[in-house]
Amino acid sequence: MAVKGVTFEIEPATCLAIVGESGSGKSTTALAISRLLEGRAHTDAHEILFEGQDILQASKKEMRNLRHQRIGTVFQDPIASWNLSRKVGTQLLDAFPKSERQLKREKLIEYMENVGIDKASQVVDMYPFMLSGGMMQRAMIAGSLLGNPALLIADEPTSALDVTVQADLLLLLSELRREHGLAMLLVSHNLPVVSQIAQRTLVMYSGEIVEEGLTSTLINSPKHPYTVNLIRSMPSMDQERKVKLYTNEVHNISSEGCNYANRCPLAISRCNTEKPKLELVQGVNVACHRTSEVGTLMEKPHGTHAAI
Repeated sequence: MAVKGVTFEIEPATCLAIVGESGSGKSTTALAISRLLEGRAHTDAHEILFEGQDILQASKKEMRNLRHQRIGTVFQDPIASWNLSRKVGTQLLDAFPKSERQLKREKLIEYMENVGIDKASQVVDMYPFMLSGGMMQRAMIAGSLLGNPALLIADEPTSALDVTVQADLLLLLSELRREHGLAMLLVSHNLPVVSQIAQRTLVMYSGEIVEEGLTSTLINSPKHPYTVNLIRSMPSMDQERKVKLYTNEVHNISSEGCNYANRCPLAISRCNTEKPKLELVQGVNVACHRTSEVGTLMEKPHGTHAAI
């Protein structure tokens, strides 16, 4: 089971981030919302409500319409997201009926200009390989707005881009969220990215939520050892140079206890036999038996425990 027991809500004009290491279930969760996993995985959920509709009960045609009109998606690799042999505009307009494409083309050019693409009327007729990675990602964002979406899913949208382009795109996404009243789901492993754009954050480990709350609270006062170690694994300008991050051998995931127990410096025998439940602790939901001791990890010298 790739993901288990994941529940959350996203309000209009707000951003919810899902963070965790590779393989934690972040992208799987995001893609399950728009049913893009079908054929590769089975989604067994109580319900996935979007604008009052349970999309698990929607037909394939209804889902196509939702993806084109109400749920926009920006994928993480700007190059892999495109067919390099077809023009940018052709690909972004394919989803719409031929009778609508001219009007949508004009709207696409407008959106491309809004996301900072110069000479958008020319770029729309270019091939993706003629654009930089940042330009391709901006064009993808512009295309995702064509259907007037209520939800924008951004799956590591800046991971393949250089730092300066990342900053520009993060600012752009924040502006789009406010201007269009978008509910945004941001998938990332990068906590500095998350801190700039998301109001709330879910921390996932091994397919389960281990902590959830306001982003500022999670970063400044984490309550789960895994969240602590995610934060401590971030490079810092004031830490000693050439300090290796502490890592633990990864053992098999526990079916009975906490999945993080074999990597956790605070684990006790109870952690291996009893799975912790998400409980509200000082403003955040956290699944840990030793929440009261987590603060001691933050007090250790940087680099002592940064297992992720």
